[in-house]
Amino acid sequence: MEFFVTTFEWITRILKAASLLPDFSTPTGIFCAIAWIGTLLSALMFLVAFIADMGGGDLDAGSVDGDTGSFSVQAVMGFILGFGWGGYLAVVSGGGVGLGIAVGLLVGIVMFFIIAGLMKLIYSLKSDGSLKYESLVGMTGTVYVTIPPHGEPGGQVQVSHPSQLVTMAAVQEGETPLPAQTRIEVIAATTYQLTVRPVTPPSSSQQ
Repeated sequence: MEFFVTTFEWITRILKAASLLPDFSTPTGIFCAIAWIGTLLSALMFLVAFIADMGGGDLDAGSVDGDTGSFSVQAVMGFILGFGWGGYLAVVSGGGVGLGIAVGLLVGIVMFFIIAGLMKLIYSLKSDGSLKYESLVGMTGTVYVTIPPHGEPGGQVQVSHPSQLVTMAAVQEGETPLPAQTRIEVIAATTYQLTVRPVTPPSSSQQ
């Protein structure tokens, strides 16, 4: 217990000596407090998102607009960080409260739009990384598990999509089974199943 008390005292002395100790009685201390609040909240948000990611969850710690992420909590945290530290540095450098507010607002707005843009980019990459099954139509592949005739289920195919190798259930409207390794073309696609046709009709030896 004594170790933690001593450590806290040393940290407090260092922060006070560097004028980094939050103090609501002075302009510098107020800006410093805002900066530390933004820093701690951002660190907490990052920790929560990291734990959720490690646990395999899909926690989006901060999207208010899930489609674009333009007005996300991350962007608001960026504004608070920019306002706090920008105003703090302006005041510490000899500027008055007015200059500190102006600089803080400028830095905060810049940080807001930078983080909002980054979040929008991240969301778009996440969206682009998910497979759009209709994009498989027209692609070719091979039969992985023999496909029965007349639309009967049970077959599987493998299609080399630009983003990944896709293995999916498949049916076909032909009158003969399509054995493994038969080259096929995708003519229709849903989330669960592809409809295919042979690129080259199977030979009698494969039937």
